[in-house]
Amino acid sequence: MRIHKFVKMIISVIIPLLMQIGVVNSVAATPHESVTEFMDGLRAGDETVMEKYLDNPYINLLMNVSGDREVTDRMYAALFENFSYEIVEILEKNQVAVAEVEVSGSDFSGVMEAYSAASYEYVTDNLYSDSIEDKEALSARCLEIYVEQIEAAASSGAGFEAVVYVPMTDDGLFGWNILATDEMMSLILGNLEVPEL
Repeated sequence: MRIHKFVKMIISVIIPLLMQIGVVNSVAATPHESVTEFMDGLRAGDETVMEKYLDNPYINLLMNVSGDREVTDRMYAALFENFSYEIVEILEKNQVAVAEVEVSGSDFSGVMEAYSAASYEYVTDNLYSDSIEDKEALSARCLEIYVEQIEAAASSGAGFEAVVYVPMTDDGLFGWNILATDEMMSLILGNLEVPEL
């Protein structure tokens, strides 16, 4: 079974991963509860859950993007408008566990390309205007363009389904730490790429 091979791989690389990736503390007593808390917290924008994972650039984008509150709220709503998940299986051995989770939602794989084209067009159309020189206004407009591309992808009806493997370690205090990798978050968010805004 492919998940058993994956568990062996996770166990063999868990120590280096712990050194490279920020591990967060979870109050969930079982691996299932930890994954459920993470996925539900992500979907709902629960800051108490998500602040544990701020070292991940995807979650950092969701939590700390600066800009107009209405624009950032629109982005979050569009990202999770069609999101759902199902925990298929969880394997646990000693202090390590891995969950196989099926996720579905909107396909955001084309957002970065559309954003790059639209932001380039905006900059070239306004190259000689004063608005380009105002870095705050330019950043706000670029964020607006990015959110418009996310909304267009969410409303296009193009779906995305993936199997995500969520690695966890027992924190020794009756809880499980989720290793929120970039690859995992990209899949959860429909292959969204994070821009530098």
